[in-house]
Amino acid sequence: MPAAPRTLFGRIVAVIAAVSIAFQAFTLAVVTLLALVPLGRQATDDFAALMVEAAAAWQEADAGERERLRQRLLAVHRLKIEPPGAPLDDFVRVLPYWHFLEAALQARSGERVVLRTRIEADGQRWYFAQLPAGGHDVRIGFAAGRVAVQPSIALLLVLGVGALVTVATAAAMARWLVGPLARLATATRPIGQGRRPAPLPESGPAELAALAREFNRMGAQVEELLANRTTLLAGISHDLRSPLARIKLALGMLSERPDPGLLQRVLRDVDAMNELIARCLDVGRDFSERDAVVVDLCDLLAEVAAEHAHAGVEIRGRRGPACRLRVRPLALRRIVSNLIDNAVRYGAGQPVDIDYQVSDDRVEICVGDRGPGIPDDAREAVFRPFHRLEASRSSRTGGSGLGLAIVRQIADANGWSVELRPRPGGGTLACVAAPLEGAASQQRGAR
Repeated sequence: MPAAPRTLFGRIVAVIAAVSIAFQAFTLAVVTLLALVPLGRQATDDFAALMVEAAAAWQEADAGERERLRQRLLAVHRLKIEPPGAPLDDFVRVLPYWHFLEAALQARSGERVVLRTRIEADGQRWYFAQLPAGGHDVRIGFAAGRVAVQPSIALLLVLGVGALVTVATAAAMARWLVGPLARLATATRPIGQGRRPAPLPESGPAELAALAREFNRMGAQVEELLANRTTLLAGISHDLRSPLARIKLALGMLSERPDPGLLQRVLRDVDAMNELIARCLDVGRDFSERDAVVVDLCDLLAEVAAEHAHAGVEIRGRRGPACRLRVRPLALRRIVSNLIDNAVRYGAGQPVDIDYQVSDDRVEICVGDRGPGIPDDAREAVFRPFHRLEASRSSRTGGSGLGLAIVRQIADANGWSVELRPRPGGGTLACVAAPLEGAASQQRGAR
């Protein structure tokens, strides 16, 4: 059994060509059996009737009429009639026509009839049948030009041209289909080298256009991820340099004169460095838990709020409609916790509000503050690592710049969406939306 082509192009061409050629062969068989064979049998039966009647008329005619009959048969029907004489040659019956005609002559005459051939003086081939008529045999023949069919050549042309057209069409279709995939394979190579791939044209069939669109989106995400990693490394080096310099200076001063206050500042710098390193590790870690479980959203939010309340944060909220949500709970807790930390840091000392809304297909959790708000052109930028609205990069005037980056990365890993909105009355609403896949939700009044 021949091996299948290794390339997708070769396999598509082979499959399309094989199916098309098989269908052509089936079509030829159906046309031959249901059309050509019945027509051939009917034509040979009519011709056999003419030959038998001509032989009978020849036998019944007198000597004077036979010459006129012979000339008329030759002129009108291209039949040559003569008494049996010199022996004739046998021939190979390639065409079914010969078998049909012999069978029709046998049925008409009641005796076995075998066709023979002879080449005349003018080089033309004639075929003869010896038919019984009036107790005698009559030889009647017809020229080869009367059977001017060439089924072998016709079959060869149909199959040959059909196969050529089929293969050419299959190759064109396969190239049309495989071309975008080949471009996709070529475009993926820069990803392994840490570069953004060139965008693909989003054209062609809907499925291929969707594939190109998703690939281009992935390329943009790869570029953003690489930029975030670069920013992360630059931010780490920058934010660690200052406390390290202070620690080095403090150690030099402590070696000359111990100072408890100076030692406390060193410890605070070490704690800040530990927190920065921990958050950087969070950004680079895969936050996806292996298993999602069904949780009560109200209970989960209450637990997160209680943890922050113990730290002195005032959080306001009310129990909304009951919602049992299938999620990865640690990921959702981390997102809500980071949004609360962000709201506390920029909320100007005002209470933090938590609320959620349940719709038919998703639940949206919002954390609101009463801070100065975020400009419209900066609402996406703040999700980048180390991006701060103030340029000092001081931990006293802002955080590490990683909280919202962690939120966005966790949300993307779980298929959730996060956005920042202006809050009516001032401040910011940070909302995360999760689908209600496989979760049982039920609306009930607030308590």
